[in-house]
Parts: sequence; C-alpha cells; structure tokens
Amino acid sequence: MLLDYDDEGDILEVIFDERLHRAKVEKAAYRLRDGFMLYLAVDSMKPVQLTVVNYWRLMQLPVVPFDGWQKLKKTVQKQLLPIITSPPLSTFLKLDPKTGYGHLSKPAMPEVFSPETFSLAA
Repeated sequence: MLLDYDDEGDILEVIFDERLHRAKVEKAAYRLRDGFMLYLAVDSMKPVQLTVVNYWRLMQLPVVPFDGWQKLKKTVQKQLLPIITSPPLSTFLKLDPKTGYGHLSKPAMPEVFSPETFSLAA
C-alpha cells in the first residue's frame, strides 16, 4: 500500500496494490462524489487506487454526501458494496449505502497496515 498526500492541492492518493496499479490490466473508475474516485481492477474487482481531492477539508466534515454513489445503477452499487464496506477501503471511508452519506476516516498507521488491509500476496 502506498499513501501519497499533496498538502498544497489537498489530494490523497492511496494505491492499494502497487503491482495491480502498474500492471496493464483493465481498470474501472467509479466517481463517488466530485473529486472522489475509486479505481478497481475489472477482472478481479480488487481496489487499485482511491483518489480524494479536498481530503483534509472533507475530513473536517461530520457527514459527507456521496452523490456519485446515489447516481450509480443499483446493480453497480450492489457489486461495489462489499468492496467499499471491507478493508482496505473501509479503513478510509464509511458509507451508508441507503442514504449515500458517510464520512472519511483518518486511519492510524497500524490500522492501515493491518493484516486485513495489507497482504504481500497478489
């Protein structure tokens, strides 16, 4: 896992699997809200990258509307729900799939690199 935060642009980039990120595999992008993109490997549906623009500002909000989630087709929401509510994504994001509201979490480093969120196996 690779975390890159640009404080000048207030952008957090989380690379969940560096090998998948570099590989020439087909990736699907899901816009959960403006400036909040989730990239998955199409064949495995594994999270590859999360990009959050205005990360620090969003961290200050008690509730964040994920209007992009609400605009996704119900079949896509159903497919994404187990991915979003499980590590490693659930370490950074808490989302109520019914309302489309949630909040960002600032995980502690041990939590980021816990066995549930990080493994050496590809």
